[in-house]
Amino acid sequence: MATTTTIHYSILFLIASLSPLIFQQPHYNSLVQANDWLIQVECHNAKVPATCIQCLHSDHRSTHTTNAATIAAILLNCLSNHATNLAGNISNLKTSKHDMVSMKVYHDCTRLLVSAKKEIVEAGVKIDKGDYDGADHSVFIAFSYCVQCHTEIDQDGRRTKIDVPMKVEYEINVLEELCEASMRIIERLK
Repeated sequence: MATTTTIHYSILFLIASLSPLIFQQPHYNSLVQANDWLIQVECHNAKVPATCIQCLHSDHRSTHTTNAATIAAILLNCLSNHATNLAGNISNLKTSKHDMVSMKVYHDCTRLLVSAKKEIVEAGVKIDKGDYDGADHSVFIAFSYCVQCHTEIDQDGRRTKIDVPMKVEYEINVLEELCEASMRIIERLK
């Protein structure tokens, strides 16, 4: 009887050990590899692969990505989050500046980034509807707002001889790169 029980436990252990193989683990791995391949291709075509890939891998939905439209939607979500963070960081700069001209620059820049975020959200809605031309246009407008903000902050920095914090400079660059990546991917959807 003890031998039979030991055999049953051995069989159960063997089945439990092999269950990932039995229940199509290789199929799951091939899907993940296919999704990763799609991400690599789309991000390479977007000309800013490192930023694009980092953004996509930070979102759990990327493991289920099956098409470029989903990749664009995930990028827009990442872009929206960066715009929100950057607007908050610049708003904090606004409160720390005593120069009225600089305060106006940071106020205007925050306003531009809020407008950019609205355009990014609108682009996501347009992608969901299959309006890729409209989505591309919305991201282009958002990109224009980001570039305008970046230019104004750089000009203010040269005027006051005060360096913009590296975190803000980095976020602005990431925002611009994500806009460019989104536009390139959306352009390929048309």
